[in-house]
Amino acid sequence: MEKLRAILIDDEKNNLDLLSHFVKKYCLDVEVISECLTYRDALVQIDELKPDLLFLDIVLDENTAFDLLKEVKFKKYKIIFTTAYDEYAIKAFKFNTADYLLKPILIDDLIAAVGKIHKGWKTSEYLDASQISNLSNSVLGKHPMNFLTISGSDRIDFIDPKEIIYMQSNGRYTEFILSNNKRKIMASKSLGEFEGLLNSALFFRIHNTYIVNLSHLLNINKKSGNYCEMSNGDALPISRRRYEGLMKYLKNT
Repeated sequence: MEKLRAILIDDEKNNLDLLSHFVKKYCLDVEVISECLTYRDALVQIDELKPDLLFLDIVLDENTAFDLLKEVKFKKYKIIFTTAYDEYAIKAFKFNTADYLLKPILIDDLIAAVGKIHKGWKTSEYLDASQISNLSNSVLGKHPMNFLTISGSDRIDFIDPKEIIYMQSNGRYTEFILSNNKRKIMASKSLGEFEGLLNSALFFRIHNTYIVNLSHLLNINKKSGNYCEMSNGDALPISRRRYEGLMKYLKNT
């Protein structure tokens, strides 16, 4: 059986490594020719290597898979999207010539998706521009790109930044404390990585361990050391070196 030359694309290394392991072990009719962690790398690799098949994560850095598909010059490949989106997105895929795998990926689903692609390889059409546009509107329509993408070990959450009360560093991970039913979400990126993605007019790093949403800041308590009292009742310490910067910022806003 002729092997399909595949590029795997996911901006989370753990997800990419796991997908690569599954494909190489269980899909013997697929040859992995490249693994891409970034949007830019994927853009270059697709045009240079001209693959038969893409395993493509929907959220890539600050872009989406649909941005990538519109930008690449080479278009003759089949696509298996990897996604943590829910049922309304899955419905959108069913009406287009693209397949999908829900995260966390199940081996049986992977084998079935690859089998479907291989079976219809010579006869089925490629995803065209109008289908890409329809998919983008259907999948992202309920999640406009002013959300913050929070990738965990087994799912992706799309959060309105206004819902974030504060973020807390937890080693290589970041815990998000949200106003929506006092939810907590653990993300597989460090606090420093998120700091550059946030609106500096809304968020301030008060400590190596904490970034707060200033719209959820109730007051600054100077008793027993300086700390922020947040809308959910939590009290967070302000480091000495950041206290002056915070007070200056608040006076100028």
